[in-house]
Amino acid sequence: MNSHSSADTTGSGFHSKFHICIIGAGIVGLAGGILLRRYGFKVTILEKDAYGAGIQLHPNAVRVLQDLGIYDKIMTKSVLPQSMILQDYKTGKALHTLDLQGLSKKYGAPLISIHRPHFREILYDEAIAQGVVVRFGVTVSVENIDITNGILKFGDVPTENFESDLFIGADGGTSAVREALTGRKPEFKPLGRIVNRILVDQKLMLERPNLRDIVEQPRILSWLGPECHGVTYGLGGLQNIAITWPWSCDPKDSFVGSQVVDFEEFKAQFKNWDPKLRELISLGTGCKRWMFFEPMMVNEETQWIGGDGKFCIVGDAANQVPPFLAQGAALGLESASVLAHLLGKSQSLTEINDALEIFHRLRKERVGHVLRASMKNGRVWQMADGPLKDERDKELVTENDNPTAGYPNLLADPFFQPWLWGFDAKEAADEAWSEKQPDIQSSRG
Repeated sequence: MNSHSSADTTGSGFHSKFHICIIGAGIVGLAGGILLRRYGFKVTILEKDAYGAGIQLHPNAVRVLQDLGIYDKIMTKSVLPQSMILQDYKTGKALHTLDLQGLSKKYGAPLISIHRPHFREILYDEAIAQGVVVRFGVTVSVENIDITNGILKFGDVPTENFESDLFIGADGGTSAVREALTGRKPEFKPLGRIVNRILVDQKLMLERPNLRDIVEQPRILSWLGPECHGVTYGLGGLQNIAITWPWSCDPKDSFVGSQVVDFEEFKAQFKNWDPKLRELISLGTGCKRWMFFEPMMVNEETQWIGGDGKFCIVGDAANQVPPFLAQGAALGLESASVLAHLLGKSQSLTEINDALEIFHRLRKERVGHVLRASMKNGRVWQMADGPLKDERDKELVTENDNPTAGYPNLLADPFFQPWLWGFDAKEAADEAWSEKQPDIQSSRG
């Protein structure tokens, strides 16, 4: 395997001799691998395993799929919701309706929902077709990572020394690469929320007169409850239901990964909720829950690159974002795209380091804004019963047709929505590289 010192540093052969290893074959890792292969880099992805349920992809994420060349395949497995509706949790009364059907014209891409395994399968097939090497069954722990020498060590005796010119950690919220970069174990502080996920066969819904319209008129439906909220959307044959619920903030009550929920006990908690949601939940056969942890705030001390330009992190490995704007996957795809397009402009080791520095600055700024906005949206959507919630609901209704700045659904805010959904990762990379060029040329004298 090549090291930095052995890579061809001149001409068009530079990319073909520069080896990039991505740890993690999830959505972000596979997307990054495809884009990097398009630029001619040698790419290997190491993966332990993967799982997932449903996912929303907003226009800023779907534009990356267009760039990947898999948009048409993705659309064959996707659902296009007609609208996003915020509802009162008790009555189901619509408080705000956001029309989603004009997004392609406005932002060049729609909002879609897709079953995560279908999404990952399409990405995997494209990665293999592009020449990405994927090795499954490889567990990378912090003990395997030698930041100083830029190698991975794993496997039983004999130990394998895996070398690469650049390692990209796309290994999720418990990232071993992040721990190796920062030199400390992550602190998992409970956010005081969990998410309960249920999948329902849509054939069962079509047999229920009160639920048939949810299948026949695809929409994202949200119920805004006190310190909690529920959301449901279609996945093409399946209906995804996610219920965010209060949980202890005591670290001793925290858990990592999923837990099986007592389904009968879970359903009993919704006796005062909208009958339509209760009926929908009743069609499920089981439920699992995941815990939310306080996000790592992005600041000047946050390090996403290191090891003298041989390591970086993207996606949840760098920034886990609460789901209150449904931007977790989108931010990861944005970051993978920005990083790949910046690295694709490099023609030397020096320019690889320039690309990483630009990526670091560019992504930390945007991710920090989205992270804080997501936390804010969660607080607004999950207000306790009382005067503040009543005022929020009144504003949602009265400004439904013409939202103003500060509207209590940030996704409909006339200033925030274009900033969020109008982001173009390739364009941002091009602009940032162009702006940096005078400095780069000057530093080389």
